[in-house]
Amino acid sequence: MIISSVMINGCSSLREADIPDAAKDVELFLCDILKYKKIELYMNSRNTFPEEKIKVFNEYLARRIKREPVAYILGKKGFLDYELLVNRNVLIPRPETELLVETCFDMIKKDVKGYEILDLCTGSGAIAVGIARKFPFVRVTASDVSRGALKVAKQNAEKYKVENNIKFIQSDLFKGFKKENKFHLIISNPPYVPREEMKGLMDDVKLFEPKEALDGGKEGLRFYREIIKRAPYFLLPGGFLALEVGYNQSGLIKTMFVNSGKYTIMKTVRDYALIDRIIIVKVKNG
Repeated sequence: MIISSVMINGCSSLREADIPDAAKDVELFLCDILKYKKIELYMNSRNTFPEEKIKVFNEYLARRIKREPVAYILGKKGFLDYELLVNRNVLIPRPETELLVETCFDMIKKDVKGYEILDLCTGSGAIAVGIARKFPFVRVTASDVSRGALKVAKQNAEKYKVENNIKFIQSDLFKGFKKENKFHLIISNPPYVPREEMKGLMDDVKLFEPKEALDGGKEGLRFYREIIKRAPYFLLPGGFLALEVGYNQSGLIKTMFVNSGKYTIMKTVRDYALIDRIIIVKVKNG
């Protein structure tokens, strides 16, 4: 069977199972199996598909039909200009977190010696690795409550040879830190889905992604309350806190910042759907 026929059959199988973006998923599967770039896949579409690889392709389709995310099937997800290793211990990185990282790129001061950054709730290490790759002079601490997540984050750091720039700590938010741990910038993409909304998530998310990386408590604000309360004790004077926030949460979280009396709100950044997604604040007294 030629590659184009395999593609057509694969798309039909996924569409019959009501899988959205069936063609895109099949492209990703075939590029992974054949070690092709997308353009090479179509340039070679009349070539014979290797018989020994049909079983792998069918396994990928079967897993996708059960709603397993493509990133978990392939064990990787594109992020910024590189690929992250992922598995079911970590949330699949989203474009909103790319926006968070890119926003923080503009904040990092190159003239500060020993610039210290904390990536709180690191998950796959997307934020920590992204920053360490771009700014070798920065010292990054990446923390997560999940040992499985930290293992993935370390693998990603090793993959891009930045493991010496990142210190990994297992911690439930700030509980594993000492009072002398101070940072110029704290970045966090914490769990923020309201508990009631967890039931309505797509099966791809609800059945496969780690609940502890999604569930933000009753209103989705549990982690923000703790971060806003505790972060000033771990920020250097004039330090910054950068948060990714959920849909329709920006106003509530900015009110929490104002009511704390400990921060000055610097800016809010909208995502590609024009939703307030990133909040940057500056600590008043360190």
